[in-house]
Amino acid sequence: MNRQLNINSYTRVSVILQEILLILFCSLSLHSQELAKGKITDTVLCKKQPAQKYALFLPANYNALAKFPAIMIFDPGGRGTVAVKAFRPAAEKYNLILVCSYNSKNGPLNDNFTAASAVIDDLTARFSIDNKRIYCAGFSGGSRFALSLASTTDFISGVIGCGAGLPNDNRLYPSGKSRFAYYGTAGFKDMNYLDMFDLMDFFNSRTQVTAFLRTFDGGHEWAPPDILQDAIEWIILQSMKKNEIRQDTAFISLMYKKSQDRVGKLLSTGNLIDAERYMQYAVRDFSGFRKVNDLTGSVSKLVQSKDFRDANKEWTSIATRERQTEDKYISSIRKIVYSGTVSDTLIRWLRNEVSSLKTMKERSVTSSKYMASRLLNFISIFCSEQGSAYYGQNYFELSGFFFEVCTLSDSENMNNYFNYAKSLAGQKRKREALNELSLAVDHGLSDRKSIENEPAFALLRGEEKFKVILNRLK
Repeated sequence: MNRQLNINSYTRVSVILQEILLILFCSLSLHSQELAKGKITDTVLCKKQPAQKYALFLPANYNALAKFPAIMIFDPGGRGTVAVKAFRPAAEKYNLILVCSYNSKNGPLNDNFTAASAVIDDLTARFSIDNKRIYCAGFSGGSRFALSLASTTDFISGVIGCGAGLPNDNRLYPSGKSRFAYYGTAGFKDMNYLDMFDLMDFFNSRTQVTAFLRTFDGGHEWAPPDILQDAIEWIILQSMKKNEIRQDTAFISLMYKKSQDRVGKLLSTGNLIDAERYMQYAVRDFSGFRKVNDLTGSVSKLVQSKDFRDANKEWTSIATRERQTEDKYISSIRKIVYSGTVSDTLIRWLRNEVSSLKTMKERSVTSSKYMASRLLNFISIFCSEQGSAYYGQNYFELSGFFFEVCTLSDSENMNNYFNYAKSLAGQKRKREALNELSLAVDHGLSDRKSIENEPAFALLRGEEKFKVILNRLK
């Protein structure tokens, strides 16, 4: 018997053995993994598809004899544990199972649908789930996907969407038959702030979706845990209204009081626009649970007041101006994209626009401050997307221009300086690249390996300042 193996045979055997070991490892991991109650399990592998994984939170009193509601969460960066932590306080209070896929993130939609399918299959196979109370939630691109999932399936009864509205593909829009509950959140400084109001109009005019929009003092981010708890409580209230769960009079009374307190606080601070909207929601949401005649009268009185009419006129004016300004920026940036060149005139104009917005942000009244913040965020995100596209094609001068604008419009974001440094290195502008890389560290970049392993910085590694920057990260 010939015991000699040639190199090719050895390689094939080695690969087969590695595959067998991987399968055994995944199988052992699945069977030995303890899914603790009352705390977050960082990584759970799907039984049927081990390449699909998710973060998990099981409530402390979870048991297989009862049915538990569940929320599937989608984060644009696939940050499973981060997203689950945001919902954990409410999940502990209301006994919800939380899962967030690591495989679902901004990118190809098919990958996201595959990830969602794997997670829901694993969730329902492993745990005792209330099939009438499966919800989903998402932030930014994850918010758009959560809405896409609810719109194209029939098992999602509620959605919590943070910082983004309709899907980019209109084939994934909710239809006239859509009936799920939707709780949206948007920060006053979020560039998608007005998009969320457009989404509410879409729901009201084209669907049977019951929707609520909650705004808060923040930017493009997950809503704070207390607002996420409000979102979950509102969805529970909707479940009671649909008779999916037993009505709890104490809970309903508590929710009504919270609603009234929220409105009262807004009225006392002069935020009449949000106060009126929440009052209208309360009339709708508590009708059938209790008498709302007094609340209906309060809404009518507020809407007819001069203060409200003035506030609404100002809000409409700001919204119109903001949309027109966004369109102007899109048009100007598209001229660069289509021509592949940047004129000196356009460079000066865009830089002046950013400077004017920063001045408005610092010195204007509140409503204009928020608009300026949103437009600066809009410019930063839009230019970052264009810069990344040009960088991927090795057009370093164009990518450098867009990333420079990002550093001006969002001067606290370390990634903007890091990306600008890469583009400058691609242009062999070593001194300027090192300056921007140093600024990235100044603004929070702490991952030494991300600098050491970045191919664009090969040109810089022999420079003394490059070594100084690395030494700052020891």
